[in-house]
Amino acid sequence: MDNKLNQNRREFLTKGAVLAAAASTLSLSVSSSANAAGASVVAAAATAEAAEAPKAITGYIKEPKNLKDVLSNARKIMDTCAACDLAGAGRCNGKGPCGESVPGMGGMRQSFVRNIEAFEGMSLNMRSLHNVTKPKMETELLGVKLAMPVLTGITGGLTYNMGAANKLAFDGEVMTEEKYARGIIEGAANAGCLGWAADGIGDPLETFKRRLEVVKEFKGRAVAQIKPRTQQEIFERIDIVQNAGAPFFAIDIDSAGRAARALPGKTVEPKDLKKLKEIVKYAKIPFMAKGVMTVEEALMCAEAGCGAIVVSNHGGRVLSSTPATMHVLPAIVKAVRDRGYKMPILVDSGVRDGGDVLKALACGAQAVLVGRPMLRASLGGGVKGVEMMFKRFQNELESSMVLTGTADVNNVDPSILIQEV
Repeated sequence: MDNKLNQNRREFLTKGAVLAAAASTLSLSVSSSANAAGASVVAAAATAEAAEAPKAITGYIKEPKNLKDVLSNARKIMDTCAACDLAGAGRCNGKGPCGESVPGMGGMRQSFVRNIEAFEGMSLNMRSLHNVTKPKMETELLGVKLAMPVLTGITGGLTYNMGAANKLAFDGEVMTEEKYARGIIEGAANAGCLGWAADGIGDPLETFKRRLEVVKEFKGRAVAQIKPRTQQEIFERIDIVQNAGAPFFAIDIDSAGRAARALPGKTVEPKDLKKLKEIVKYAKIPFMAKGVMTVEEALMCAEAGCGAIVVSNHGGRVLSSTPATMHVLPAIVKAVRDRGYKMPILVDSGVRDGGDVLKALACGAQAVLVGRPMLRASLGGGVKGVEMMFKRFQNELESSMVLTGTADVNNVDPSILIQEV
């Protein structure tokens, strides 16, 4: 599939040159001057193509054997991430060389940092006197069985957000959005979990369709996200998602802030209760609202009939000074459950290891979404890199469960947590 896809900029330049040549030919008489003009345009097209030749990167590890190799590759292809956990587990915390670039890895001011610090502010009660040796890690989400309660984060735009555009990946081929999506989706599927195909605000419909072709290959073992576009645009994309066989889809309602600076063809908007209900009614598969940060909006989603919600501040990338997702998660869970709603509640933003997964489950989440670690795994190792990252999370989660006496991911006792002051 990747061989059939070129970088958008290269396509634009090449096609533009061809059209220019055609226009020149029509406007000139059949003469030597016309031939000269045509030759000049063809030469310009060749020059543009050469100028846009993919950039080779030195020092790639062609067959990464471990996550250190994968992250080393990722660091080389990205301009906005320093892969701070290159030497070990580490923490991608927004305080490193990435600074506060948006879009990018650093997030906006304190929002990104708070997500990380919220997890770090919780300690796990270590318990070793019990009979838990093989904890149950399998769970089910909206009818889909998962090997563990971990999904990839909803991330896209890697070629333009992370500086990977028009560069050769570690495998020697051009890095494309479809290549990234395949790493995420196939890697997650091989791990018994779910990966997302992402929708970008500036992406034309055809780009979205190409990504959904990857989803279609995995027959219910991949999911897709849609930006909070106009209702008609959302419905059009829902049809594509459903035809691809995705078991559910998400809309990252926390992208609505871009409505203030939307351009023609890139319209996004906030959604009210009426519009949420319209989306739920139109869709034939469950709709997950990602970007819920208040009790009131969680209850609104439940009233609208949403299949699930994701407590998320968009990785701390859209609004400065938001609270951490883990700071608002317990109140949201309590409010939703106290009113009798069984809607699954997930959380993302700041999940960096298997211990964080267990902390989120102890606070009432049914599953987590892991963004940046999986993003870098796909860029630096493709399918195998994502598989490695899932394996790391699985091992850490299993060990954390054994060392806290937790027998089942579906029944995590909140008392395993100590909230530090």
